[in-house]
Amino acid sequence: MTSLPSSEDEAQLQRVLSLTHQRDWCMERLSQLSLDGRMEEARAITAEHLELLVTLDARRSLWVRIERDGG
Repeated sequence: MTSLPSSEDEAQLQRVLSLTHQRDWCMERLSQLSLDGRMEEARAITAEHLELLVTLDARRSLWVRIERDGG
């Protein structure tokens, strides 16, 4: 018997998918900048996103929920 995932499991999955998408974008951008010879920009992205590029742990990442006021 399989159970449906809890909302916490679903939230965790969405966080992992979000971080994976960001990491993939960074890696693709780094590759393109390197191929274009834009090494300063590639180094800047690496420095800014180093933690994301090294490890992917949604449980240890800071998540902020932005809610709009109703009025």
